[in-house]
Amino acid sequence: MYLCQAARSLGVKATVLMPRHQESASYEADAVIAANLDDPVALKHLIAASDVITFEWESIPDETLQVLQAAVERFEVRVHPGLETLRLLRDKGSQKEWLVKEGLPTLPYSVVTPGAGFSLAGQEPGTLPLVQKSRRGGYDGKGVQMIRSPQDLENLWPVPSVFEPLLENCREAAVIVARAWDGEIASYPAVSMEFDDRFNAVASVTSPAAMPVELQRTCEAVARRAVARLGAAGVFAVEFFIDEEARVYINEISPRVHNSGHLTMEAFAASQFEQHVRAVMGLPLAPVARRSSAAVMLNILFDSTWEDQCKPQSGKLQVEAGPETRLHWYGKSKGTEGRKMGHVTALGPSAALAAAKARRALSECAVQEAQCR
Repeated sequence: MYLCQAARSLGVKATVLMPRHQESASYEADAVIAANLDDPVALKHLIAASDVITFEWESIPDETLQVLQAAVERFEVRVHPGLETLRLLRDKGSQKEWLVKEGLPTLPYSVVTPGAGFSLAGQEPGTLPLVQKSRRGGYDGKGVQMIRSPQDLENLWPVPSVFEPLLENCREAAVIVARAWDGEIASYPAVSMEFDDRFNAVASVTSPAAMPVELQRTCEAVARRAVARLGAAGVFAVEFFIDEEARVYINEISPRVHNSGHLTMEAFAASQFEQHVRAVMGLPLAPVARRSSAAVMLNILFDSTWEDQCKPQSGKLQVEAGPETRLHWYGKSKGTEGRKMGHVTALGPSAALAAAKARRALSECAVQEAQCR
């Protein structure tokens, strides 16, 4: 949805291929192809309608990638961030291997398949606590589980997985980086993230990150180096773990616009969505210019309280919820536990004041007042 908005502001028409049950993008797209992502007829229409094809989700079916690869080789369309980049990063096992090969900081890990034993590189096999991450398909905290006790080992998911140490009391941060066709790179300042333990999902994002400036700069430098090594065009979210000794590790890289960058819509002159459209279309990247000293975003994660307060209905909503405060309601027609239904972003002279504004807007239930139209 927000990519389509950004495209329109740049004079670019957006055609979206999406399953019928995913409504949000249809509110802003110039054209919608409602079909499964591996539908050959739908793909043919998408390719014919497009100069450039990009993604807002990594888990694209293999059959679709093969069709797109053939179209690229016939010079029918460009695909960014690039099919090889997408294949590399959507698999957490291959991504980990690449990070190590490139000398980028990441945690020790072990890649396992169902039925196989597991161990961690450089550690005693079975050392707890661990994190199990499914190699494919995980997002928004899904596909990740903590293994803290021997009993938890009995409930491992029977899917190809990556195991790595669980860093207790670590901080989490992210850097949004854009790379253009010609190699130009622009990055936003590092943000810090807090998580909702119920859903293992991001609850809040703070810019600038709640950490020393030197540590912010380290994250930004590592993120820019990683995206430069990828050599692909588009926006990338580089997520970090930071341990108690202030050591920085890349958690994962997402080849798309990302929830950790949603606050850029209000907090910066050009959002991550505009940068992505510019990057994949071969346009110059926009300067990264702050509009406020600090910004905080709070995710609206669906639970029973939201069901009572506001029945999700079709239709998007973006409203001013107070001075320098914006409420975004995505217009998803169905709420399920932990699903992101929207977010609130607030600006302020400090992170504490911005957070207070955002919390106040949420507590006043602006969504309900606007009747979720």
